Amino acid sequence: MTTQLKAGQFIPQFSIEDVSGKMINSRDLEGKKLYITFLRNTACPLCSFHVFRLLKLTDQLKANNVEVIAFYESKRQVIMSSPFFRDQVLNDKKMTVISDTARKVYTLFGAEVNPQKATFEILQAHGRIPKIEDAAKNGFIGDGIQQGTNADAIPADFLVDEAGRIVYAHYGIDAADNIPLEKVEDFAFNTTLVK
Repeated sequence: MTTQLKAGQFIPQFSIEDVSGKMINSRDLEGKKLYITFLRNTACPLCSFHVFRLLKLTDQLKANNVEVIAFYESKRQVIMSSPFFRDQVLNDKKMTVISDTARKVYTLFGAEVNPQKATFEILQAHGRIPKIEDAAKNGFIGDGIQQGTNADAIPADFLVDEAGRIVYAHYGIDAADNIPLEKVEDFAFNTTLVK
């Protein structure tokens, strides 16, 4: 059982390289608002669809001093060779992408691996089929299985203020449950958002 973080807590300290080789230290991020998301892998169509939708907001988020950091279990070379990431995410430096194959930072933030939350039946029970269909319509298909990653990793999302304090923590109730992007958008304009 992982310990989940809550609003009001400071984010755990971490230091890790992003996929471009730049060292990312949580202390260096102070003074910026952060949206930190923990996703499964590059073969996960729902994870990629979340990032695809997020890309439409990144210019607006950057204009409001919000840095987006996306963690993936995928190996750096897998992320770098993915046409979606290479062409749409990394070339334009829309967000910081980090390969955390050992799940060290995932663990610090309490992101879980839970087979019971990753079943098709659970996705169906939570009404996620339309989201899966939308992802497929946008070209994101697959089973989310990738060597060296956890097919049962559950998303976790955090909105963090300029002091490094968590304003909002969202732990997925299933494998398709990311923070609503409207909440991220609201956060860009209002740091005190907590609900």
